[in-house]
This record gives sequence, C-alpha cells and structure tokens, in this order.
Amino acid sequence: MRVNLIGNFDSKGLMQDAMILRGLLANVHGEVQIHRVHHAMPQCAEAEINIFIEVINPSLFSYAAKNIWIPNIEWTHKAHIPYLKMVDEVWVKTREARDIFSELTSNTRYIGWTSIDKVFHEKKNYHKGIVLVGKNIYRNPKPVIQAYLKIKESNANLYSLLPDLVIPYNPECVEFFFPSELQNKITLISRVLTESEYDDLLKECGLAICTSATEGFGHAVNEAMSSGCNLIVSNIQPFLELTDNRGLFIATKEKVEHPTCMGNLVDVSVLDLMVKLQGYVNTPFKAKEVVSERNREMYEVRHAKFIESMQKLLGGLKPEEYVLANTFPPESELPDVSIVTLTYNRRIFMPLAQYSYMIQSYPEQKLEWIIVDDGEDSIEDMLFGIPNVKYVRLDTKTSIGEKRNIGVKSAMYDMIVMMDDDDVYPNNSVLHRIAMMGKEPKKQCVFSTTIPCYDIQKHISFMNVPPYSLPMAQRVSEASLAFTRQFWEDRKFTDIQIAEGNAFIHGREEMCREVSPQEVIVSLVHGKNTSSRKVPEGEPNGCHYGFNEQLFAVVSEIGNQLNTSCQTETGGDGGLTCLTSGGDDHPCQQEHHHQEHQHHHHHASSDQPLQACDEPSSS
Repeated sequence: MRVNLIGNFDSKGLMQDAMILRGLLANVHGEVQIHRVHHAMPQCAEAEINIFIEVINPSLFSYAAKNIWIPNIEWTHKAHIPYLKMVDEVWVKTREARDIFSELTSNTRYIGWTSIDKVFHEKKNYHKGIVLVGKNIYRNPKPVIQAYLKIKESNANLYSLLPDLVIPYNPECVEFFFPSELQNKITLISRVLTESEYDDLLKECGLAICTSATEGFGHAVNEAMSSGCNLIVSNIQPFLELTDNRGLFIATKEKVEHPTCMGNLVDVSVLDLMVKLQGYVNTPFKAKEVVSERNREMYEVRHAKFIESMQKLLGGLKPEEYVLANTFPPESELPDVSIVTLTYNRRIFMPLAQYSYMIQSYPEQKLEWIIVDDGEDSIEDMLFGIPNVKYVRLDTKTSIGEKRNIGVKSAMYDMIVMMDDDDVYPNNSVLHRIAMMGKEPKKQCVFSTTIPCYDIQKHISFMNVPPYSLPMAQRVSEASLAFTRQFWEDRKFTDIQIAEGNAFIHGREEMCREVSPQEVIVSLVHGKNTSSRKVPEGEPNGCHYGFNEQLFAVVSEIGNQLNTSCQTETGGDGGLTCLTSGGDDHPCQQEHHHQEHQHHHHHASSDQPLQACDEPSSS
C-alpha cells in the first residue's frame, strides 16, 4: 500500500503527527510506501491513500483512491468548508472538533490523538514551572506576566513563594511586553530549544502553564502530562478532554468566534489565574506528587487506547491498487470540445496561440477553435489554413467576462475549454482537462490554482501560489478553466474585467475539480498581461519548463519584440514602465484573487518542496 502524508512539516507539532501516523501505518501494514509531501506542491506520487495533516490541497485529491483530512480547528479556514465534502473522511482529534465538523459533513470520524512520550521523572522541582508558548501565536504568555506583576504589586509574600518560570518562545511569532522587575522570577528563552533541552526542562519542572486561546489538540500540554507536570491551563475544550476535567483551569474572561477559522478564541481571566497560582502555592508537596503521577497515568491510558483504536481503524484500510490513468474515460468516449480564446490587439501573440492549438493531442475531428476578438487590429488574416476555427469579431470593446460568454455562446459543442492567447498549453492540456472532468465522480468544471509562470522579458521562472486562506473560487485561474455548457448556462460569467472566475465558481465548488497545472498551462508574464503578477526579485534563472526548440523560439521572439517596443516607447530601456501598464488597455492592478506568494521554480516536474506559504501552524 502507498500512502501520501501531506502537510506543512515546518511545524514541530505537524512533524510529530506525521511521525505518529508513519509508525502506526508501518506497524499495521508492514511494508507500506509512505511519501511525505509538502502541501504547496501542485502534484504528488499516486497512492492508495492521501492523508492531509491540518492543511489541505484539492489539486492532490486525484492522486489517491481515498482522501482523508485531519484538520486542526484553529488553522481550518472557514473558506475551506467546501473541501469537507470533497474528501472521503474527516478524522478529528478532539470532541470539540467532532461537534464542529459533524454539523458540516456526515463523513466525520472522531479518532482522538496522542503525543510522543516524554521522560517521566518522579523527583520534580515544584518551585519551577514552564510556560508553554513556542511559536504558537495563540499561546501568548501575557496573562501569566500580568498575573505575576499584579501579585508582586499586591502581595509580596505570595510573590516570593511563586514558582520560578521559564518561557521558551519565538519572538518572530509571539510578541509581548516583559517588565524588567520580573526578571528575578521569570526567565525568557527567545531561541529555538533543541529537543533534548526542551525535554530536560519538562523533566525538571513540576508545573506547566498554558493560556492558549484555542487548540486543535494540545501537544504541548499532553507532553507536559506525560512528563508528570502539574497543570494550570486555560478553560478550553481540548484541555478539559486531555485532563478528564481534573486540573487547575483558568476561568474565561471572554470567548469570541474565530474571525477566519473554525471554533472560538478564549481570553483567560488574569484575576482567576492569580487565584489558581495561589492555589498551586498552597497545595502540599505530597499532593503535587499525586497530581504528577495522576497526569502521567492519564497520558498512558489515553495513549494506549488511541494506539489500539487506530490499529483497528488503519487495519481496515485495504484499498485496491490505484492508477490515475485507469480512472479516465476511454478515448472512444471522448466528447467534442470547443476551445475558446479571447484576444485584443495581440497580433504579436497569435503565433503562440496557433502553436498551442495545433499541437493538441486531442482528436482533431472533435475540436473547434473559437476566437473572440474586440481589438482595433483584427487578427483574422492570421487564421488562414488553421482547421476548425471560428472567428468572432466584436465591434465594441467588451469585458473579459462577457467575451467568455460570447465565446461559449458561439461554440458548437457542449464541452468548453479556455485557452488564453498569451499562455503556453502543453499538447495534453485539452485531453487532460476533459479526462479529469470525466473521472469518477464526474465533475462539470475543472481548473488549476497554482500556476507555473515564466516572465518572457526578464527570463525568470516562478510559481504563482495564491494564499491557501482564500476560498477556492478566489484562487481559480480562468485561463485553465474547462466546463460543460450546462454548468455555464446555470450561471454565466459576470460582465466584469477581472476575477470573473470568482462568481462563476462560488457556491458550486462541489461540482468542480482542481487539477495540477502540470499538463495544463504555463502562464507567460509580460508587459501586456491583463492581470499583473509580481515577479520575484533576482537574477534571471531561465525557463525551466522543458519547452522544445520551436516553442522556445516562438516565446523568445515575442519577448524580444516586447522589449524592443518598450525601449522605443520610453526612449530608454523601458522595462519598468512597460511592465507596470497593461498594454491591452486593461488596468494592471493587483487582483484580490491573485494575491500570490511567489517562489523560484526549479522545474515543472520537480519534486522539491516549495517553501511554506501559510501562517505558522500549531502543535
């Protein structure tokens, strides 16, 4: 069996999750091939099972027979709710997550979770505590600092009895003010601790404090329990579940709905934290030892129960061998297809558009090419000798959204494929998109979101990766769309100039399939783009998409002509001026649905992971 573990493994907590799953899978299935895949990759190796750890990437769904998502509520964007019904199962770690996701999808399964065991040391130092922060933005230690400061100002005797605290944290992720008068009681460690350094701290400290506003599970607290620490923690559901409601819980001052992700955010009461600290100080030494042993025992019982239940669950996963190509409809069933291309005063790009059309591997007798042109410079004279082409001439300037509608209306066939005039479409672009629509369960629309790009004037290759926090509809690349006529008739494109794919897709995500751009498109960036993409700074890195000699010559000639045109228009090198204004009269503004993260791209088929694109993940 082959399994892809997909996630952002820069996070310690997510790396631990992957290690736990890897160990369980190997224990249950023996020889299992496990691949770790960075979530930002637009494609991955085929497998029987994809397991998405926290983050999700719909373009990878097609590479496995079964897709499982293990979300953490505090990093699950509300914009991702449509994805819940696109996966086969949603496995949740906490009862809180079960209650949240069960209301959204029936494929939710509560599995619990565990953490890798830490050393339990019977001789704890109950006069020393650790504040669990790390790089988690939800675990800001402000309440602890405020409580210590208030106690110092109001009760000097109690302050002297408070445990000395250590706060390991990442200042790049967590910011707070630290008053110098607390330096005799609180030590800040503003660097990343090694695993052994952290383990030694847990081993020594008799107390662990965590004022987290929200958690997907709570590795830090669970590890502290395995090490036998007493706990003072915020009153959130995952912590109540971990401790079986037995511990010192800080009362909630305020609870609000998370503005962008699932669940709630809790703000603890500093006054109640002061009470809990006094309660801890007043607890006899022997009672603290009993709590340490109890917390360790609770960890062991829950850990054993989780391992047993997961072995049964994973043992029941016995999917047949998965081959993506075998899920496509046979060639004899391929439908007739209308390719729609929009253009406006882009004579310079027509050789490229012709090339992309003529090299398509799709059966020629099943293709037609619709060209919608509203430019002053008609390109009809460049179409002689091209088979199955239909030229639609518009007398007035028309929005891109309406031009797409006109193209579809003019089409003969019921399967529509978009091909922009200034992008490169590999020879299997049409075939791949149609096949992905026909793959069971069949979909009415397919598209890509992560797009490989090549700046033909600066000679820079990069990947355009819209933020994963955006809804699917705001990430779509209109140039990669393929859909049925019925899908279009149910809701046509909006008569707007940019982001016309947003309204076209929004609310219909379950009818769509996101596909890897590998066989679909390479977007060319230049001074006449309708939409602007920010090209990464740096020296030219060349074209890394395997263009053949003929294609590279066509693309290079266009780039040279554009550079010459810029120099002529500006009387200088012209590069900057030409690149910041849309040559087709379209404003070259930063579109909301193309607020990208860019990365230098090494090769279109590279398996090197992209850098992290999202917010810091929790553990």
